[in-house]
Amino acid sequence: MRERESRNRTQRVMTRRAFLGTTALTGAGLAGMLLSRTPPLLAQERQLTLLTWSHFVPSSDDELKRQLEEFGKMEGIKVRMDRIAHLQLPSVIASEVQGQKGHDISFVYISQPHLYADHLVPLDDLYEKIGERGGGWTDPIVGKGGGRYRAIPWYFISFPIAIRTDLVAEIGENLPDTWEDVRRIGAKLKKKGHPVGIQIAHSFDSNAILRGIIWSWGGKLVEEDSKTVAINSKETVEAYKFLKALYQDAMEPEVLAWDDRNNNVCLNSGKCVMILNPISAYNSARKDNLLIPGTNRPIHQVINHIMPPRGPAGRHISASYNVIAIWKWSPIVDVAKRFLDYHFQPEQQERFLVASEGYNQPFLRKFSLHPIYASNPKYYFAPYIAWYTHAPGWPGTPTPATQIVWDQYIIPDTMGECATGKLSAEDAVKKAERQIKRVYRKYT
Repeated sequence: MRERESRNRTQRVMTRRAFLGTTALTGAGLAGMLLSRTPPLLAQERQLTLLTWSHFVPSSDDELKRQLEEFGKMEGIKVRMDRIAHLQLPSVIASEVQGQKGHDISFVYISQPHLYADHLVPLDDLYEKIGERGGGWTDPIVGKGGGRYRAIPWYFISFPIAIRTDLVAEIGENLPDTWEDVRRIGAKLKKKGHPVGIQIAHSFDSNAILRGIIWSWGGKLVEEDSKTVAINSKETVEAYKFLKALYQDAMEPEVLAWDDRNNNVCLNSGKCVMILNPISAYNSARKDNLLIPGTNRPIHQVINHIMPPRGPAGRHISASYNVIAIWKWSPIVDVAKRFLDYHFQPEQQERFLVASEGYNQPFLRKFSLHPIYASNPKYYFAPYIAWYTHAPGWPGTPTPATQIVWDQYIIPDTMGECATGKLSAEDAVKKAERQIKRVYRKYT
């Protein structure tokens, strides 16, 4: 009974805005079919649709679209790929679940196969087939939901430090290895107009980075059982205290309102000394040939990537764990499965990885040491950063509650209140504990 009630609650997870948007779209689609005098079933029966995020490396989307269109020609069906800003995806997906209609195939984050397990097609057979063909999977928890594989592990996006090596050298420091190094170097360079840029805001990056800080101090949101809320500990309190010191000593208030692009802009404009971010900032600076302000020197030449910082409990970071799934409402599930089988052929994955310029790090072992990571010394970290990267919910596994806690920005909000002095570290952690427990009572 509790499990059924949980599933019913899951179906109601959506925003009013998302519902209104879905209603408008549905009405527009119905009006179009009436005007064209095309029966609804005929309009839908031979089109394969795919929803994904607007990739920060556009050539990755271009290659995905090429593969979808090539597959469509092979199958003799129409295809359509829709892209949307990543922070809008949760509400769009929730609205499609609510209406039980929408795209056939969808990009989803790692916890969403758990949140929407009842609405996704089990893909255990395809998971095994693709894994065997690709040399096995690097992480067996990725793609699971409700005890089965409801999605295929697609790729993860890691978070190294992207750093201005010239600025660090100017103050006689070595590149940072620990979080205390980051604070010390950042404090020195903030006085010179070059702060550290880490979002403490409603952004994906903030969720990932701040969890890494908690883990690096030995804290955790939940126990290994994935059910017991464990955030209220002395280790987590110390992590909150450190973030407050880092914010006050080395950052500027603008980080409290940043989205996932602002840190890239801060680094590439010549202002920030370092950010924690995927390689998109570096690649953008290189492609656009951005210059160090006041010089003719390209800024990408002095940007390097290093491992995420080490804390008292080691080196830990979260990441964007991206999976791809098929919705049960699709009228062409078999066709959708054939596309995923086609897309995960080694030759197609090779093209997809290269098109992303190494940004998409596959979960297939065959590609873990891909030559693209040796093509540029600034990508050296890529094959090794997975050792320190964890999915949200670690040291447990992702659950529906994991996704809700992430979507509600509980960690960024309470850490922000601590950093700005609105709450003590102890009170901020207690507030996070109350909010997280409320979510886990509802979704566990």
